[in-house]
Amino acid sequence: MLRTLAVLAFVCLSIVLANHTISDDRRNVSHIDEDDNISSSAPRLDSGDGVLVHTADRLPDQWVADLFYRALTNFRVQNGVGSSACQKQTRMYVGHLKNNSYWAVKMYDSWSRYPNGILSGRTHQMGVYSECIDVHLPVQGQYCMTSTKLKTADGTKPVDLQKKDEMESYDHAWYEILGFIDYEDRYRRNEVKIGICIPDSCTAADLETSLQKELDIVFLPHRVQPKVKVDPMLCSTDKNMYPYDTGYHVTSVLMYLSLIICCMSTLIHIIVLTIKNQKTNDILPKYVFWFSIIHNGRNLIKHDKNNDLNVFNGFKAVTTVLVLFCHKFIFHSTSPILYAMNNEMVYKIGPDILLTSMNIVDLFFYMTGYLMYVLIKPQLIKHGTGWIQIPMIIFYKYLRVLPAYVAMMLLTTYFIPYMYNGPFWASKMWPEAQKCKNYWWANVLAISNFIEVDDQCLIVGWYISCLLQFIVIGTILISVCAKYRKIGLGAVIICLCISLAIPFISTYVTRSYGIVRVLIPFLENPSSSYEFRNFYRPFYMRGIPFYAGLLAGSIVEELKKKGIRPSKRVVYVWTFIITTVCILVQLYGSVFYVRHRPYNVIEQATYAVLKHCTWTVILFWITICNFTSGYGPIEKVFNNRLMTPLGRLSYAVYLVNIQVMMIMENRQSASISPTIEGWIDGWIIGTFRTYLAGLALYLAVEAPFNIMIKTIFFGSAENNKDCAKRSDSKTENIPIDSRL
Repeated sequence: MLRTLAVLAFVCLSIVLANHTISDDRRNVSHIDEDDNISSSAPRLDSGDGVLVHTADRLPDQWVADLFYRALTNFRVQNGVGSSACQKQTRMYVGHLKNNSYWAVKMYDSWSRYPNGILSGRTHQMGVYSECIDVHLPVQGQYCMTSTKLKTADGTKPVDLQKKDEMESYDHAWYEILGFIDYEDRYRRNEVKIGICIPDSCTAADLETSLQKELDIVFLPHRVQPKVKVDPMLCSTDKNMYPYDTGYHVTSVLMYLSLIICCMSTLIHIIVLTIKNQKTNDILPKYVFWFSIIHNGRNLIKHDKNNDLNVFNGFKAVTTVLVLFCHKFIFHSTSPILYAMNNEMVYKIGPDILLTSMNIVDLFFYMTGYLMYVLIKPQLIKHGTGWIQIPMIIFYKYLRVLPAYVAMMLLTTYFIPYMYNGPFWASKMWPEAQKCKNYWWANVLAISNFIEVDDQCLIVGWYISCLLQFIVIGTILISVCAKYRKIGLGAVIICLCISLAIPFISTYVTRSYGIVRVLIPFLENPSSSYEFRNFYRPFYMRGIPFYAGLLAGSIVEELKKKGIRPSKRVVYVWTFIITTVCILVQLYGSVFYVRHRPYNVIEQATYAVLKHCTWTVILFWITICNFTSGYGPIEKVFNNRLMTPLGRLSYAVYLVNIQVMMIMENRQSASISPTIEGWIDGWIIGTFRTYLAGLALYLAVEAPFNIMIKTIFFGSAENNKDCAKRSDSKTENIPIDSRL
């Protein structure tokens, strides 16, 4: 009887799941551009008159690189195209090239006419950028990156590779070009990007027109249609053409003024410290030392071994380093690639944790929730505190976040665009500056996670907005818990339940994926991902870890009151079990990268909830165990003199890391061959540079202004001999985005 019931239950469940399996075109792993025509038949082509012709009979008899070579060997901007200055300089270039003049040959020699690596997915034929722009007289060399997309010219349907995802040894090589299916886990083989050197008086439109005509002459007789595009932002010389305006000069003055103040304050501090038998705070006012590197550096490295909250500095530091690795992978994958197959292997063999870790920021939200509870509630239950404390806490927290945040917006808008130059610098860095010019107000008002992705100032701005929105909600909930514990705790649980329901319902209704898939189109343009645009940034989609952190604070509080302490055996065994299960659930998201895998809405909606529970549940259990029984010697891994300053730098590092990564990658003027060793080396170098930039931001902006804000709210708090040994064991050891 039981066996019969089990079989019936299994059959019913299969029917239900089958009803929710859809074959929506938007859910297909492959996507087709509007200019592509992919057939669903065998490898034959319809000639247009109803006659089926074998594909091989319709393909060019010369390889694509040979055709490009024929078109580009003597290429130049054509006569009659462009301004009179462009035509004059082009004629000068052609004449001097015939005479083998050094400057003309340098321009000619700087770019490749025979593209290679197309079948392996090479993304750019870079040539030698510096050789082109180093030409100044009598013509200024201008480097332009062109893009040529290839398709059949007569409207016939290319070979369908839906059932044959990978090419075999004896397949016709042109199948990979004209029959290429634009899978999202592969770099395009039907698009060739070549850097070309032309006189700077010629425009991108002049180059596009001339190149289109030249390629048409060669490719159209072979029934191949080239479609050329030249983005003006991808044309550059050795001069940075970003316009200097008032904002640049004001930002420069502020930077130099800040540097001078820091140097003067540090120098005064050094002089005072050399005076024997004197107290620093008796010689000069305390504000003289606010910008001192010595003063702020001592506060940074100060370590209170008795502060049990120090462990969160370790969690912050480890999480930050992992976030930096993910960001390095994203920006590294959008650079010019020499052998793209190495990158594509990530989608086949992993590591799966890299493909499913877009939710790793949940760790920050969880720690923010827990630290808010344990730091705010004791202040709210003090005698004499009232509801007026709620806006005061929110405003104080907002002011603490703002100085470094505004500094990064100013640097991104008015300083970074002028720093360097390169073939991709303008196309990548200038739009970032323009976004901040237009939408800085959304960041200041903490609503940048509700505007369009393409308009958001600072890529990390969504996180700061979510953080401040949670600060408002969390402060209200904690104040209710302080006055009416049961009601407040019930409100937290209700918020947690709602947060569990929202991702499920949203994914189910929109038939979306349960994760943000880090595929090639997403790497090139994050706004191409429906899930990223609509589900990744809103605070109501991120509530699970935050409310779990608040709940953990309440549970730890009760366990301490009742003296409940799990045994070490329970702590270690269940930590291993919970971590293992959650990691397996986390890695399950990699199955959503499998091509042609049927879409199941129940599976996707369920995983949309579970992905926010993986890191959260692990840290939830660790928090309860750590603050009741403890982890013994293991705790020292996260609570030591190294982790404390690294954790305090987390906010500044998180603010600067995207800009540092973008500067490193967008200065690049040559293709790279991605390898595991290269990724790791780049990650190490990028992490080092990011922490250096974060340290500078902390010492020059974050720390001094935090002291000012504390002084305004709480009065002077520095009263020992060098103004640098203030001990605030509950707040000073917590990173800025968690302490209050």
